[in-house]
Amino acid sequence: MFVILNDQKRQWLGNYMALRAVLLISLIVCSFMRVADAGTTPSVAFLSPDDSRFWQMVAGFMEQVAVDLDVDLEVQFDTDRHRFSYLRMAQQIVTAEEKPDYLIIMCKELVTTQILEQAHGQGVKVFSFNTDVPEATRAAVGMPRETLDSWIGHVVPDNVEAGRTLARLLERRAVERGLVEAGEPVPMVALTGTQDSSAARDRNQGLLNATSIGNGQLLQLVPAEWSEQQASEKMSVLFRRYPQTTVIWNASDGMALGAIEAARNAGRTPGEDVIVGGVDWEPRALAAIHRGDLMVSLGRHFMGGGLALLLIHDYHHGYDFAEGRRSAALRYQFEPATADNVHLVERMLAPENWKALDFRQFSRALNPQLREQDFSAEQLMDQFSSGLIQLGGGNQLVRQ
Repeated sequence: MFVILNDQKRQWLGNYMALRAVLLISLIVCSFMRVADAGTTPSVAFLSPDDSRFWQMVAGFMEQVAVDLDVDLEVQFDTDRHRFSYLRMAQQIVTAEEKPDYLIIMCKELVTTQILEQAHGQGVKVFSFNTDVPEATRAAVGMPRETLDSWIGHVVPDNVEAGRTLARLLERRAVERGLVEAGEPVPMVALTGTQDSSAARDRNQGLLNATSIGNGQLLQLVPAEWSEQQASEKMSVLFRRYPQTTVIWNASDGMALGAIEAARNAGRTPGEDVIVGGVDWEPRALAAIHRGDLMVSLGRHFMGGGLALLLIHDYHHGYDFAEGRRSAALRYQFEPATADNVHLVERMLAPENWKALDFRQFSRALNPQLREQDFSAEQLMDQFSSGLIQLGGGNQLVRQ
């Protein structure tokens, strides 16, 4: 049977067939891109802001994640610990003859925008983590993928909430120890990090938020540059200035350990007549929790670099973590290590458990059953935590 088409029908049929062809080609190209990427190994450079114990722990965890996910990872440490040396090292990485596919950085005040723009100009994709995006960078280039498509993502712990939580836990313990009466002011001094650190600034803000509405009486907030030695020296002065101090809030565990040393030198007994807390889950801090010197350390952000690698891996292989989201910036919460759960936290920090855990199980690119499931940075960090704890036969962390 023959069907005679008029000109209008012929035109409609021609457009329909052309549209079908375009859609078919698009599907083939997208499928090809995913299959093609699946056989490539992403190269990633991580520029650590310093070589402290914490950042060595971050790098060690990342290296194990990279092994499991077949990511070519190079780690460089900024031993000068300065924003301009960090900028210089980033420039060297993105302009090298053999530059990486991706650069992982920590946001630093005054230089983050330059790093992002220079990496963009050199065709290197950037993933930032650990500290919030500076206001100046937000004003200049916005957030990831808003103006620079090479800035593919950002993942950060909630440092404001960490500062608030740390203050609240320390205040509560001071009351429990009978150092102050319930409802009475809790005399507190605080030691913080460098001025170019948004992590320090955000933790400070959380502290100020907590003391403005709680019972904490903040006597003084003093910068100690993330230094254990400076913390000890400055705390020695603060004890003479404020002998009524019952709580010492610290933006890092290193400074908390310095404060503990100063307390002992001043004739005080940490854990008894002065309550000390910090941030980072440093192994020495966990030992201090066992001894009773340190009341609490907030942490798990040492796994943030490993989370960034997982997200980069899946992105590289065609499974974009930002797909269907309003933003390519993700956030998660800290967890407290105390005498009640420090044995579980130590399992999470054990390098042999990092090696034993198969991080491929968390990849959407490698596990089709995960692709339709909702996920968040908080969920992935919980899964990392659970996997590491279970290797030691333990239970889960209990939020406090």
